[in-house]
Amino acid sequence: MKLSFSLPKTAKPVGAAPPLKKPAAFAALGDDDPVDPAPTLSDNKGAAANKKLLAQNVESSKAARKRMEQEMKVDATVYQYDEVWDRMQEVKLKQKEAKEVDSKQRKVRFQLLVLLILPIILYSPSTLKAF
Repeated sequence: MKLSFSLPKTAKPVGAAPPLKKPAAFAALGDDDPVDPAPTLSDNKGAAANKKLLAQNVESSKAARKRMEQEMKVDATVYQYDEVWDRMQEVKLKQKEAKEVDSKQRKVRFQLLVLLILPIILYSPSTLKAF
């Protein structure tokens, strides 16, 4: 039994290749057609759609501006993100510095405690009797 893993060979006639389209970036280089670099509103077929989108954009910006004004009336600091962030970072830095100072103080206190108590423990009468 013979296994075949190739595609079947079918003879297709080789015809003329379809003409290639020029990319849009190079379309104007070889064309003799005049191109209007700044089309006017009357030339544009989608002018009505553009006017509608522009009106929606203006309307939404007015609504956004009105909403922002209302929020500012409620809380004047609602859009002061940078100031709030800076204050948060300052608080974090102060907490970190306080931890470092506290750590150093604890270390010094422990060392003083060891220096004061160790001789008392070593030279107490109960430890001297053991030797």
